[in-house]
Amino acid sequence: MTLHEHRLPGFVELAEPGTGAQGEVVLARHESGGPPVAIKYLAADLLGDTAARSLFRDEAQMLKRVDNPHVARLLDYLESPWGAAIILEAVPGRPLRKVLDEHEGALTPEAALATLKGSLLGLAAAHAVGVVHRDYKPGNVLVQDDGQSKLIDFGVAVLTGQGGQAGTPAYMAPEQWDGGPATPATDLYAATGVFVECVTGEKPFAGTTLAELKAAHSEGFTSFERVPEPVRPLVRHGLAKSPSDRAWDAYEFVSELESVAVQAYGPDWERRGLLALGAVAAAVVTAVPLAMLGGALLAPGASAAGTAAGTAAGTAAGHASTGLAQGAASVDVMAKTGTSASKGFLSKVGGPKGAAAIGTVGVGAVIAAWLFRPSEPGVGGEDHGLLHAGLTRPGALTSQPNMPASEGPTLDAKISIAPARVKPGTTVRMVVQVRARMPYGGKYLPGGRRQCFGKDANRQDIVQGYDWTVGGGDSPQHDESPGSGWQTVGLNLALYRSPPAEREKLAGLTSPLLLRAPPVKTDNVEAYVRSECAYMTEWTETRTLTLPGSTVVRPGRYLVSPINPLRVTKTIRDGKPIAPAEAGAFVEGTLPMIEVLDS
Repeated sequence: MTLHEHRLPGFVELAEPGTGAQGEVVLARHESGGPPVAIKYLAADLLGDTAARSLFRDEAQMLKRVDNPHVARLLDYLESPWGAAIILEAVPGRPLRKVLDEHEGALTPEAALATLKGSLLGLAAAHAVGVVHRDYKPGNVLVQDDGQSKLIDFGVAVLTGQGGQAGTPAYMAPEQWDGGPATPATDLYAATGVFVECVTGEKPFAGTTLAELKAAHSEGFTSFERVPEPVRPLVRHGLAKSPSDRAWDAYEFVSELESVAVQAYGPDWERRGLLALGAVAAAVVTAVPLAMLGGALLAPGASAAGTAAGTAAGTAAGHASTGLAQGAASVDVMAKTGTSASKGFLSKVGGPKGAAAIGTVGVGAVIAAWLFRPSEPGVGGEDHGLLHAGLTRPGALTSQPNMPASEGPTLDAKISIAPARVKPGTTVRMVVQVRARMPYGGKYLPGGRRQCFGKDANRQDIVQGYDWTVGGGDSPQHDESPGSGWQTVGLNLALYRSPPAEREKLAGLTSPLLLRAPPVKTDNVEAYVRSECAYMTEWTETRTLTLPGSTVVRPGRYLVSPINPLRVTKTIRDGKPIAPAEAGAFVEGTLPMIEVLDS
């Protein structure tokens, strides 16, 4: 238990703490405002333990090294006489462990591959700065509503080459059992093991005791008949007994994965995988921001192999969220609280301008509808929708014939409207959260492998000189600046009468009623993210209007869209228009619905 006097000054706790064996995790917000953060405290009874403090500090140092959209970001580490705290971004989501347990069966191959790819990108970022996670497992992967995942809990991470027995027995590589040096191949072994569990519904190695598990890992994986045939080469490569026979570089393993996935499941495999994974995750009712902190600290000198169950989960359940994954904002805790950080490091954390607030934009959005209407008649309630725009053949637009569909430009919009049941004269408010990806500066080789030369590269063989527009038929506005010129903002809301029975069928929606509602655009963040080889942009649009009388809007149900028409309206390659169909342009998802009552 971390006593109140050992709490970080200046923060208000928003949820009951999750207690682990060696510390606590709380969701909190600074009293002056700002986004929620997750704070991991060292237990009060360990504050006098030099070894425990050192382990805690080491975890923060490891997290400090890694800055990637697929890893939960460290915001600050503080240590003073009152105690020690690791402050991280609060990411709404669900542990993959909980997703698999409640799903009770195998994920689709595409969903399993999407999970593995996201994890590999997070591990690659850690490996690039010399950090080996050593405890990759389903409990340390956080799945968000859009199917994207984040790697969490670096509590037993070490620098490449360091040894020791630590990890979770079900996924520990043979060299971990022997206390050998940890390498990137160690993490890729565990990631492949989790992939096997995702795609088969069963753990890769059977055993109820440490001795049985150690023997199973030493003998090697043999149950290939349980694994879908197209992905067996990936499993064989990733679960090789010897590190030298395994995949070593996570980025190369991602290239291998994408090549297999495209050949076996088509160019849009990742979009379908993220949709499927997000749908499964959404079925897990509670999103747990604190789950990202995963295991509690190991006791000094202890190892997961010695406790069999590994580290205990330190989460606080019950905090549901349907919001987009929160971008991490740098927090200058020391300036607000007057406390000082150990050795003065990391009062602020951030990457290139704007990049800290941008997560990887997924190529899929969860096709789901949430209806929170009151049961009694009258004005009230709220409704939501999700739209995803992309290209199935992006190479036709970017002049990169080897570009996979998963690497193409995308736009995702989460839409909320309230109230969802209205009368004439009711004021209606729509909020649209937009996340977009604009590839730039990359060259794609056969098999889909990417080489990124950056936004300032002066080459003729890289992605450049293209544009695309989603909607915008009711507005001439168009911004030609890099990374934002490909999205035209409409001035009207489009209302579609007599919506189809299945709300995701958008293609048949035509002839909308247009109501003028210019958007107010806020929270705009744009940055070039080298790991994505793309401009990444986020912004929020808010539209407010007073519903006109029944002579304009008749009683009934309407789907409401901020985009009109609901399609990609323009694609330009090297300054010349091409047909959107040539690039496989599409818009899919759901729209929020309002019910107009008779006054």
